Amino acid sequence: MWVLSFMAASAALFTSSFALPPADTLAPRQAASSIYKLPGSAWIENLVVRASGELLLARLDVPELWSYDPTTKAGTKVVGFTDALSLTGITEVSPDVYAVISGNFSTRGFSVKAGSWAVWKVDLTGVAPKATQVKLVPESGFFIGVAPLDKSNILIADAAKATLYQMNLDTGVYSVVLTDASMKAPAQGSLVEGVHGLKYANGTAYFTNTFGGGFYKVPIAFDATTGKASTASAVKPVEIAALTMAEDFILAPDGSGYFVALPNANTVTKITSDGKSSKAATAASCSSVAFGRGDGDKNTLYIATTNGAVFAATIA
Repeated sequence: MWVLSFMAASAALFTSSFALPPADTLAPRQAASSIYKLPGSAWIENLVVRASGELLLARLDVPELWSYDPTTKAGTKVVGFTDALSLTGITEVSPDVYAVISGNFSTRGFSVKAGSWAVWKVDLTGVAPKATQVKLVPESGFFIGVAPLDKSNILIADAAKATLYQMNLDTGVYSVVLTDASMKAPAQGSLVEGVHGLKYANGTAYFTNTFGGGFYKVPIAFDATTGKASTASAVKPVEIAALTMAEDFILAPDGSGYFVALPNANTVTKITSDGKSSKAATAASCSSVAFGRGDGDKNTLYIATTNGAVFAATIA
């Protein structure tokens, strides 16, 4: 399974396959480099970049959030999560405050436990990290993607139920925003993984469907006064590109397109607003991507993999 701070991104444009991960590589022609490897048989499901430049790595093999500093080259465990086997999605909801998804996914048996998925708020603004469980969702199938609506509300992608939820991080109140066939996927064995990567900007949600295929967009209205997200009954998601086994993605710094991780193809692909695609980088079992946020690395694409490795590629 391969599944944001995204909201300031762009008005101009609008994350897993579960094959056993091969050895991590990057094609030399992309001028990318391996910058970090987690200890042991780690699996990075998602990553985001802090304003400080450090990378936050959400691990699928254990319920731990790690940090890697590209400047010092040091990696450390930030916080562990209780009553879970794994972490999937992570997104920044306000400066250095993050929504994190935890639940039970077995990287050995490739199985998911429905009803185990919870949302946490992780606050890194203080001296010590503070992780607080917001809500365990009993009817959850397989929470993966997560995107902020504002500092208190998020969208959550349920890959097993073809559904987008909304949750308030202050109250834990949640509700279904949209269920659609475009987010559905056939089972591969006991595993169902449909809607995966998820972003939201300027009244539109963007998502990938891993087993079902495709990269989509759909209008979702968010009322900041009431804190409610909604879709019109007649509105249906529109396919931007017919991708296969797509996972997490990120918007280019210049707003020219999205960079999407395709782990089965060992490729990060750039998709423009009209659906045209081109290879941006090559990384075996790539799971998640994020751009740097500083002047020195704003054109650096950080690529996480299911082998526990992180790569960096310069995107012209």
